[in-house]
Amino acid sequence: MVNSTAKGVLWSAIDRFGVVLLQFVINIVLAHLLTPNDFGLVGMILIFVVVSQTLIDSGFGSALIQKLNPTQTDYSTVFWWNIIFSLILYAIIYICAPNIAEFFHNQELASLLRVIGVIIIINSLSLVQKAILKKSLSFKKIAITDIVSYSISALLAFYLARKGMGAWSLVFMQVSNSLLSAILFWVVSNWHPVWQFSLASLKALFSYGGFLLIANMMQDVCTHIQGVVIGRSFSAANTGLYTQAKRMDEIASMTIPAIFCQVLFPVYSEHQNNLPKLLELLRKNTRLVAFIVFPLMMLLIIIAEPLFALLYGIKWLEAVPYFQILCIGGFFSAVYNLNYYAVAAIGKSKALFYWGCYKWGILLLFLLIGASFSMTAVLIAMVLSNANIYLTNAFLAKHYIQYGIGKQLKDLASVFSCTLLAGALVYLLYTYTSIHWILISVIFAICYLGICFAFNIQAITELKPNIDTLLRKFKK
Repeated sequence: MVNSTAKGVLWSAIDRFGVVLLQFVINIVLAHLLTPNDFGLVGMILIFVVVSQTLIDSGFGSALIQKLNPTQTDYSTVFWWNIIFSLILYAIIYICAPNIAEFFHNQELASLLRVIGVIIIINSLSLVQKAILKKSLSFKKIAITDIVSYSISALLAFYLARKGMGAWSLVFMQVSNSLLSAILFWVVSNWHPVWQFSLASLKALFSYGGFLLIANMMQDVCTHIQGVVIGRSFSAANTGLYTQAKRMDEIASMTIPAIFCQVLFPVYSEHQNNLPKLLELLRKNTRLVAFIVFPLMMLLIIIAEPLFALLYGIKWLEAVPYFQILCIGGFFSAVYNLNYYAVAAIGKSKALFYWGCYKWGILLLFLLIGASFSMTAVLIAMVLSNANIYLTNAFLAKHYIQYGIGKQLKDLASVFSCTLLAGALVYLLYTYTSIHWILISVIFAICYLGICFAFNIQAITELKPNIDTLLRKFKK
């Protein structure tokens, strides 16, 4: 299991970083070809893309991963159910598209939404195949599929943007990526559906997956509802600036934790009846994620302006303060899903659903209050919401896994202190000297690691054997 987990982490990292790198590069190219308004139009309807992705990654897919011995009937039942559910959902979106466009005072959104909504149906066709690959820790196949499909769709988006297609280039990139991904998952997976559908199986899986599906949909919808609130309260250009800033923030604050969560959820599920072992894994991975992500967020706050100027150009500099505020919230979002998936692994999906109603209700309340003042208030509201989500997930981890907020803050304190100290020293150096920001980044990394080694923090001793294991797997 240890070797399989290490290999899974490696290929999950290749998957995540490979796709993120492609997204990063194509996003930079598209940022020079498109306008903030183009990105803003897609950002307003991004919430529907997120719902479609949730159908792939959550709910019954997670239920199949969490269940110790799923049957062929279980798999086929989930497959046919998701097709039915996705068709109903798309029909609702198609009918409501003109009303949604009227809500945003932009009729172009109706046709954009009707096309991008097809993703919901496409993604439902490969949910089971992807769940089976995750359950068997076959992340190599997932990585190859994701990278190939996104590479081709990114080239299509670049071509369409050069032809002046504007926001449509972003929409067709999303649709083509989903279509290619679904086709490839059918090719690389050994499983194919049969004509079986069991209400008993659906009911048993729904007792876990149904609540988790709704909880994750609420999480993803409310996490991305900012585009709706900003697009309605401000402008498409504001939405575009925010979308770009958020995408940059999530590369740092969400990608690395997502790698751990994707691999560790099936591993946590294997230890669902061994809480001491589960607690040990959760604490160790919380420290490791914080050790990597916290300094990265601090550095990005310091060098945000020259970084945006280099990557995106002067027309995107208005997004810099958005990005810096979001990075503060990134300290919380980097670690809150580790607790979430540990609780999900022991089957407490109903509790996640109920507390999800609270978390996302608070987020919506904060956003609406912030939108009545300014864009800055909206961003501050998001930071406060991230802190609330972290505290709520920490409460659930305490209740079900005995990983209380006191233990969590203790595990995070040393890394955060080293990050804060290194950040303060380098910020003063950067502010009062003319050192280039790239050299400042190198100085920050050396300073941070030096402080961590000087204080001999626990994450350092835990990270080394993990790196050695991954390097051995990579050589093989």
